[in-house]
Amino acid sequence: MQETHTRRFGIRDERPVDATGRFEHNVDPTVAALAPLRRALAAWLDRPEISERSRQAVILATHEAVANAIQHSGTDDRIRVRADAKPDGLTIEVADDGTWRIPDDPPQLERGRGLDLIRSLVSDATIHTDTGGTTVRLRQLP
Repeated sequence: MQETHTRRFGIRDERPVDATGRFEHNVDPTVAALAPLRRALAAWLDRPEISERSRQAVILATHEAVANAIQHSGTDDRIRVRADAKPDGLTIEVADDGTWRIPDDPPQLERGRGLDLIRSLVSDATIHTDTGGTTVRLRQLP
């Protein structure tokens, strides 16, 4: 049996930032886990080479990608959030083990704007889906 430690509500297996600048968190699939994730990501992004505007955009885009995984993937497994900071920019991956559902086109009046919001906030956003789940990859250029 593998032991799991929870440091903050909803975030499991939290690892401190390592020398390569990686951020790794496994997030419980509950909306209550979003605020601790935002705080942890904000702390990790608090570095002089990242502008406040980029920092806020990445936090919101990541929040939205995780919220989409929580609300739409149908998985009970934790959502993996990984990020790298390198001189050529930030890369964030949000991955779940759920099943992709094709978004409504056009979106519902009150909902369905998450992917458009994500794409408007970061330099690039891609979505990869297969039978093993969905991975949203975000890139923010310096």
